[in-house]
Amino acid sequence: MISRRGFLSASAGGAAALLLTACSSAVEEAKEGDSGGVLVIGSLSDLNPSTIFSQSLTSMTIGGLVFDTLIRLDPQTLEPTARVATSWEVSDDGLGVVLNLRDDVTFHSGRPFTSKDVAYAFANLAEDTAGSQLQAAAKTIVSVDTSDDHVARLTLAHPLVNLNDLLEFTLLTDSESEAGLLAGEQFVGTGPFVFGSWQRGQQSDWTRNENYWGSTAVLDGVTIRVVPDSSALLSSVRSGQTNAVIGVSAQDARPFGDGYQVENEDVYDVAYYLGANVANPLLADKRIRQAISYAVDRERIVDEVLGGTGISSSAPWPESSPAYDERARGFYSRDLDKARALLADAGGAPTQPVLLSYGTGLAPARTIAAIIENNLAEIGFTVTLDPREQAAFSPFLNSGQHQLWINPHGFAQLNPSTLATGAAPFKPAKNLSGYSSPEYTAIVDRLWTHADAESDEAKASYREFSDLLLDEQFVIDLAITTNTNIYSAGVRGVAWNRYKNLDLGGASL
Repeated sequence: MISRRGFLSASAGGAAALLLTACSSAVEEAKEGDSGGVLVIGSLSDLNPSTIFSQSLTSMTIGGLVFDTLIRLDPQTLEPTARVATSWEVSDDGLGVVLNLRDDVTFHSGRPFTSKDVAYAFANLAEDTAGSQLQAAAKTIVSVDTSDDHVARLTLAHPLVNLNDLLEFTLLTDSESEAGLLAGEQFVGTGPFVFGSWQRGQQSDWTRNENYWGSTAVLDGVTIRVVPDSSALLSSVRSGQTNAVIGVSAQDARPFGDGYQVENEDVYDVAYYLGANVANPLLADKRIRQAISYAVDRERIVDEVLGGTGISSSAPWPESSPAYDERARGFYSRDLDKARALLADAGGAPTQPVLLSYGTGLAPARTIAAIIENNLAEIGFTVTLDPREQAAFSPFLNSGQHQLWINPHGFAQLNPSTLATGAAPFKPAKNLSGYSSPEYTAIVDRLWTHADAESDEAKASYREFSDLLLDEQFVIDLAITTNTNIYSAGVRGVAWNRYKNLDLGGASL
């Protein structure tokens, strides 16, 4: 958490890109030894500018190219380091935040960046139309004093235990070109790359920002090439059509040997889960959901589906999370006897088939579904697999017609309150399972209103939240993994932040 003992300062150099080598000198080494070039990244999906304010494929791909953030969280300690904010202070009661800003930051249009742009960025995230997972956190900002161009003074409605998450998540977009951004016609930020062109459905091109306030990028430019078929995407690296593909499965990366670099990101925020619609009579009894959880073979999912990359877990937390608990991780270790006993107490397994849905655009989901189908058959469940086109899957999960489904969730790598208040499967109001209770709402309210994320009270809240999840099992967590990336031999310095936004400021060919 940001220190409350006074101002903490960090030089701009302390905010250097998080390189794969974890070495702060790598950027300078790249500049001395490389001459630029255009990095071509293959992507299954095209840009969708309307999702730029959320954690989406678009924000993860171009967010770090075009836009800056106020701080950067250290990947190992989650301590904040300076970006556009050079120093900061939080009042003892947690209700006031002072952000001192750089005075040399300009938008790509040439307009100077000021504290008014900070206020605009937070206001954006608070809007329902933004679809931001940090919306609840942004809404706690009651006001922003922008009387000084280089100081933003925030007043909060209550202390915000995940303040650091908000400060890194908020992309500093341009208020004067918002309509152009959402229309996909203008991408104006303060980041290390400038928008060049976008051929919808084909590729987008970005060039180096020669007037960047930090170290200018090594690369001359970046091209994001759309390759909508997963097999063709992998082939594009082999054929040299792309230099990198981001976010493939560990299984798909196995054949890539000499001449390629296979890198697992250190952001373990891809948590596969089995969701349960508690409004459905077949799944309303929590003993049924607990029995399902005991029956699932999580270790098999990690080994066979995820290629051994990641951990099996009954809780959403990776090992880097402040809420990680070995007890919670193994709480539902496979035990068919316990599963059958719980079903007997609940009156037996459902007498009619249970629908198990998944999106066809997510390759691991199909295999996970088959494993779960077999697992549940062992305790008397009949499961009907229900593959759905990816574009139609999210609307289906909001339809009320779903029963069980497989999907990944994120945000568990950050402060636990970010997941609790922002991730769709967990939000106290209108989560995907239709679960709600006064107790759950009260726990989440306690969870995110601590002034100190490391206090004993905060840690007790993390456990209280985990215990309720384990008991209710409306989200049945299965396994936690990460993105796997493949690069051709000459690519160096690709990095990312804790939201998996690409950072190519120090990348080279």
